[in-house]
Amino acid sequence: MFWLNDVISIMYPEFLILIAIILAIFLSTTKTLKNIIWILSVMFMFAGIIHIFKYQLNSKLPVEILNGAFISDDLSNVFRLITLASAILIVLGSVKYCEGFIHKSEFMILLLAAVLGIMILVSANDLVTLFVALETLGLSSIMLAGYSKYDQRSNEASIKYLLNSASASAIFLFGLSILYGLCGSTHLPEIKYTLFHLAASGNINQTLILLILACIIGGLGFKLATCPFHMWSPDVYEGAPTPTTAFLSVASKAAGLAISIRLLFYVFDFAVNIWQPIIIILAVLSMTVGNFVALAQVLNKASIKRLMAYSSIAQIGYILLGLALAKPETVSASIFYLLIYSFMNLCAFLCIIAFGNEADSDLIEDYSGLARKRPFIAFALAISLFNLSGLPLPPAGFIAKFILFKASFEAGFIGIVLGTIGLLTTIISIYYYLYIAKVMIVNEPSHAVSNIDSNKNALGSSNELNAAISFALASMFILSLISNPILQFSNKTTTNLSNKSQLISLKKTNNCN
Repeated sequence: MFWLNDVISIMYPEFLILIAIILAIFLSTTKTLKNIIWILSVMFMFAGIIHIFKYQLNSKLPVEILNGAFISDDLSNVFRLITLASAILIVLGSVKYCEGFIHKSEFMILLLAAVLGIMILVSANDLVTLFVALETLGLSSIMLAGYSKYDQRSNEASIKYLLNSASASAIFLFGLSILYGLCGSTHLPEIKYTLFHLAASGNINQTLILLILACIIGGLGFKLATCPFHMWSPDVYEGAPTPTTAFLSVASKAAGLAISIRLLFYVFDFAVNIWQPIIIILAVLSMTVGNFVALAQVLNKASIKRLMAYSSIAQIGYILLGLALAKPETVSASIFYLLIYSFMNLCAFLCIIAFGNEADSDLIEDYSGLARKRPFIAFALAISLFNLSGLPLPPAGFIAKFILFKASFEAGFIGIVLGTIGLLTTIISIYYYLYIAKVMIVNEPSHAVSNIDSNKNALGSSNELNAAISFALASMFILSLISNPILQFSNKTTTNLSNKSQLISLKKTNNCN
C-alpha cells in the first residue's frame, strides 16, 4: 500500500475538495444544514492550502503518481495555491449574493467542481488527464455562467460560453489527437522525448508541428480570453452572476496559463521558433485591443463588468508577454504577475459584488459619489484599480509590472519592442482605471448611491463579503513586502521545469522496492 499512501499525500488537497463536493450534495437536500455548505467549503479549501504549504511547497524534486498522469512540482503547487485562495475569496463573496437564487447551495457545488477541475488540470502530466480536467472546468463554468436562470442576460452568457467552449475544445482535442498519433503516447515527458529526437533527426514535418501548435494555442487562447479569441468574454462577464465573473477572470486564466507553460515551455521547447511568433501576436493584440476597447467602455458609460472583461483581456496580454519571450526569467515574471493580478482583480470584483448587492446596479455612472455612502467599498475598489494600472498605491501592482517589463527589456530586441508596447498601453489603462476612482470620489452621488440605504430590491451588505474584501486588500500590501521571496520561488519554478532530469516517478520507485 506504499503507492496509495503517496497518492493520498500528494493529492490530499484534491481529495479534500472531492469530499467537500460529496458533503455539499448531501447537505443540499436538508433545509437547515444547507446554509453551512459555504463554511465547509472554506474550511476544506483552507486545509488544502495548509497541506500544500507544509508538505509540498518546499519539495526539492517533482514527483509523478498514477502512472505519470498526475505530477506534483513547483508549477502545479503555485497554481493550486492561487486557485484555492481565489476560490475561498469567491465563496465568501458569494454567500450574500446566492441568497437571491432559489437553489443557492448548488452554486457552491458547481464552484467546487470547477476548482477541482483546475487543480487537476494544473497538475496534469498526461493528455487524457489534461482534457478531462479541462472539460470538468468548462462544463462547471458554463453552468455557473447560466445560474441565474430567470435572468435573460445570464442565459445568453451561458449559451454563448457553451458554443464557444465546445468549438475551442474540439480544436484543442484535434491538436492533441494529432500529437498522440505522432508520438504514440499520452504521457507528456514521453511526448517531449519523442518530439525532441524526431526534430534532432530531421524526421518531423514542420507544417505538422505548426498545425498541432495552432490547434493547442487556439484552444488555450479561448480559456485565457486572448484577442482574437476573446469574443465570448465581454458578454459572458456582463451576463453571468458577478461571483462567476470573478472566478472566470482569475482561476480560469490561472489554469490556462499553467497548461500553456507546461505544453509550450516544457513539451514544445524545441519548437520555440514556431510558437513564439504566435504568442507574440496574441500578446500584442490583447494588450492593444483590450485597453482601447476598455477605454471605449468608460467613454460610453457602459457596465463596469464589461469594462473589466476588456481589462482582463489586456492583463492577459501582459502575462503572455513573458511567455512570448520564452526565457525562464520572463516566464517567471509572468507567473509572479499572475499571482499579484489575482488578488488585485479579485478585490475589484468583490467590491463590484458588494456594490451590486446594495445598489442593484453595475453601470459605471451609478458608482458616482460612492465614497460618501460606502467609503470602505470605494477605498478598496480604488486601491485595486490603482494596482491594476501599475500605480504604486500600494506598490504590489507597480512591482509586478516593473519586474515583468524589466525582464522583457533584458530579453533582447523583441523584448524591448514588446516591453515598449506594454508600457504605452499601460498609460492608456491608467486613464480608465483612474476615471472610475474619480467618479467614486469626486462626483456627486448618483441616484443608485443616494438610495442605497432604502433600495428594497437590493440584497444588502454582508460580513463575509467585507471580510473577503479586507483580506484581498491586505494581501496586496503583504505581497508588496514579500515580493522578493515570491519572485525567487517563481524563478525556481521555471528553472526546475526546464530541467527534465529532476523527475522522480513513484511508479518506478515502487517497482524497485
